[in-house]
Amino acid sequence: MSTKTRLIGGSGHILQVDLREFSGRAFFSTDLHGCYDLLHEKLNEVAFNSSTDLLFLGADMCDRGPDSQHVLDYLNEPWVYCIRANHEQLLIQTVEEGFSGPAARCLYENGGEWFFNMLDQGQMSTIKAIYESFKSLPLAIELLTPTEKIGIVHAQVPSGCWDEFKKMTKPELEWNGEATAQWARTNYDKKLSIQVGGVDRVMVGHTPTDSGEIEVLGNVWHCDLGSFFRDKISFVQLV
Repeated sequence: MSTKTRLIGGSGHILQVDLREFSGRAFFSTDLHGCYDLLHEKLNEVAFNSSTDLLFLGADMCDRGPDSQHVLDYLNEPWVYCIRANHEQLLIQTVEEGFSGPAARCLYENGGEWFFNMLDQGQMSTIKAIYESFKSLPLAIELLTPTEKIGIVHAQVPSGCWDEFKKMTKPELEWNGEATAQWARTNYDKKLSIQVGGVDRVMVGHTPTDSGEIEVLGNVWHCDLGSFFRDKISFVQLV
């Protein structure tokens, strides 16, 4: 199994994973929200082999679902590649604000009770480990396969062009790029068929699809199926 990785982009915010000489399979899912039983079902369905296969995740790994506290059981696996989305970012900001502030309130109101339960129980070593894991995640992944260049971002590609997204500097990301990548819903809400330049297709989540199925608009695959309220997740074989 040959996999090459490197950080790319104006501020090293994108992880490039080169699978052009990779001999196994690679799958994608997103917005698990602590519903890891749904992931186990999908892995079993395809007879996932952690020695030869890889799993790419569009983030929102925790909050709202029943098993969010076990998030590191997945992120620590060498066969898992994940990005950093709005829920991961909220937890990071909550810790950096000292567990009291706008991010903490937003996290609590959006399914983060499990995290504050851990805080109440004094599980600071686990909280620190989750924080450091989330902090280390890239904002996006660029996946090179034998036939495609695939972009993985949580919500929306800033400026609608992958190459421009890659060029963004840290100030540009802080101004609007990161927020767009993690939070934007405009393209899906307006059902815009965006053809993102610089990649063959883009895998996103964040906004549960109206149909409860994967919806493709332009070259953007909208893959959030509503794990915590529909009991279903997307699971796409990329390689």
